[in-house]
Amino acid sequence: MTTDTSPRVAFIGLGTMGRPMASRLLSAGWRLAVYDKDLAAMQPLLDAGARGAASPQDAARDAAFVITMLPNSQHVLDATTGQDGVLAAASPGSVLIDMSTINPMTSRNVATVARARGVAVLDAPVSGSSQGAADGSLTIMVGGGADVLDRSRELLSVLGARIIHCGGSGMGSTVKLANQVMAATSMVAVAESFRLGQALGVDPRLLYDVSTTSSGDSWSLRTRPPVPGVVDSSPADHGFRPGFKGDLMRKDLDLALSAAASVGLDLPLASAVHDLYARLGTSGLGDRDFSAVIDVLPRRADGS
Repeated sequence: MTTDTSPRVAFIGLGTMGRPMASRLLSAGWRLAVYDKDLAAMQPLLDAGARGAASPQDAARDAAFVITMLPNSQHVLDATTGQDGVLAAASPGSVLIDMSTINPMTSRNVATVARARGVAVLDAPVSGSSQGAADGSLTIMVGGGADVLDRSRELLSVLGARIIHCGGSGMGSTVKLANQVMAATSMVAVAESFRLGQALGVDPRLLYDVSTTSSGDSWSLRTRPPVPGVVDSSPADHGFRPGFKGDLMRKDLDLALSAAASVGLDLPLASAVHDLYARLGTSGLGDRDFSAVIDVLPRRADGS
């Protein structure tokens, strides 16, 4: 149990995932400084007792741990190695934990710069929805030194139910991208299956009941059947309100395909799935949950 004498933590990036994660740390007793470019995103945490920072650099002052949870690689670079970034103020011996989903090479580059300044680094992206961030049930995939993870485990345990050491710097990010290829691809497969079933007159609830006890079972099917009336908690029953946005899934697939290309690897299925998520975005639906990909799949000729 942490107390008001616990180490200071800086949390940078208070979006869909970052805000509930930061809130959990604050509720658990960690002394928290927060920063986000969107001042409104900071306010609920300030009201709960966090210190508001004027920049990532300001947030990192006197912090034993600095967590970044940001949309893309450039945001992470700006927030860590930029002029007003974390590393301009982070104390030697502190730990920088980037929980964003970014290019593994960026993770390695940030780690190299940080270590030269005496700051330890973990890349620790997460899997799980915003609800998982709120209830602390995330899976955390960690790249970096095992000793650094041991120092950070109490903090990370507030945020995730499973903390998995994946290897050296960049390996957490690599495992996360591989996971995202599976998640995105299985979601499209589930959506196509429901399209097929509906077109041929199958009750979606029946299809769900059969498939969740058969070889078609998957996390995407169980949590996100993409038609309403099957699972009450599914985004489809709530206007596709996101646990994880389609635009973010497209971004993650961009990263996976780029990483694959850097080692001469072709991912034809991931490429096709990426194109569907790109269409979701150009259709103006990218801010919906990624299960809304069903809305860009072809329908029958009569539109049903």
